[in-house]
Amino acid sequence: MPLSDHEQQLLDQLEKQLRSEDPRFARNISETQAAATGPGFSAKRFVLGILIALAGLAATILAISLVSSSAWWIALGVVGFGLMVAGMYWAFSRPGQVHTTQTDSRNSGAKTGAKGNSGFMSRMEDRWEKRQRGE
Repeated sequence: MPLSDHEQQLLDQLEKQLRSEDPRFARNISETQAAATGPGFSAKRFVLGILIALAGLAATILAISLVSSSAWWIALGVVGFGLMVAGMYWAFSRPGQVHTTQTDSRNSGAKTGAKGNSGFMSRMEDRWEKRQRGE
């Protein structure tokens, strides 16, 4: 259900206020969302992956049906199985998927507690302590 015009205006105002008050936090959130969503579903990638998996399935079935004492057919079966796995992985993975974690060099000096707090949590704790001291 789409937002009403009034709700959309309120959301836009809150976003502007967040960006003006804490631009680093707003940038961090937008980068995190962009990395999490990434590029969307690709139909070409899906179809190509399924075709590769079907080719692997055909090769495996052929190798099983024609198996003899020859190592050639066994190798064809192994390659076919590998193609099936690779094709399914290709079909269901998102394009441009990133598997590395990004660290922010600006937060490298932030204190970390016993629980391994992130830079954001450290800043929040610092702000809370300043409020408690009346600063």
